[in-house]
Amino acid sequence: SARPQRGPPGMRQQQREARGHGACLCRASEEPAVVQGGDTILVAGATGGVGQILTKKLLQRGFHVKALSRSKQKSRELLGDAANLEHVEGDIIRKETMAGILDGVSAVCCCAGTTAFPTLRWLGDNDPEKNSFFGPRNLVELAMQSEGGMRRFVFVSSAGVKRYDQGPPYSILNAFGVLVAKEKAEDFLKQSGVPYTIVRPGRLTDAPYTSYDLNTLLKGESGTRKEVLMSVEEKLDGETSRAAVAESCLQSLLHSFMANTEFSIESVVGEGPDTDNQEWVKRFKAMA
Repeated sequence: SARPQRGPPGMRQQQREARGHGACLCRASEEPAVVQGGDTILVAGATGGVGQILTKKLLQRGFHVKALSRSKQKSRELLGDAANLEHVEGDIIRKETMAGILDGVSAVCCCAGTTAFPTLRWLGDNDPEKNSFFGPRNLVELAMQSEGGMRRFVFVSSAGVKRYDQGPPYSILNAFGVLVAKEKAEDFLKQSGVPYTIVRPGRLTDAPYTSYDLNTLLKGESGTRKEVLMSVEEKLDGETSRAAVAESCLQSLLHSFMANTEFSIESVVGEGPDTDNQEWVKRFKAMA
């Protein structure tokens, strides 16, 4: 495929700084505009564990959500119906199924994923290479072409994307190429010129409850581990609550200084920021 067009030199410099130094996260003056309540957010992988929780959180905060999945019926069963929720059927692996999918969309959150090892979820071309690279690449290409410009693209990646060649456990997790695929998707996004945030959770905890009641979705949150530890370096190894991943995605959308950044996240013992915007700002700006 054609190499993506890079952003302007100023943006490329921002990207390089954001990747290398946590300090520049505090520089907000030249960052792309923040998304706000009432804007439309596309959630890809909306019927997955993180996608379900993120969709409900966005709806609660007043965003309009396009919930993208391969089954509109399943999406409706899991997420219910709301005035600001639109169930959209499409497959990110098949670009022809996504015509017009980003019309009116201000930001994209890509939470799609598949299993690292062969399971029935690989059926229908849903293996790691296609699900974790081809699919996100298709979405990024559409975002690059969106009229008016995409304000943010949040990509849920994984711990280990920079360490799969350093032995277990990530060499094992990458046995069928899932971390290589996610790394390629990250690189494509960073070169695209679309303002991005990359989130790298550890092993996900808390079952993806099949209910559209938010309290039920959150009931399995990790006990006393409600605090989040985050780093701009790809070095964390702990487990991460799906609820924490979802909230970090949402918070990344809210704050303009989080454009063109990447961070690892894990759940640790403590009360945590919950949904408090300013508490998340403190933690984002303290990342090292």
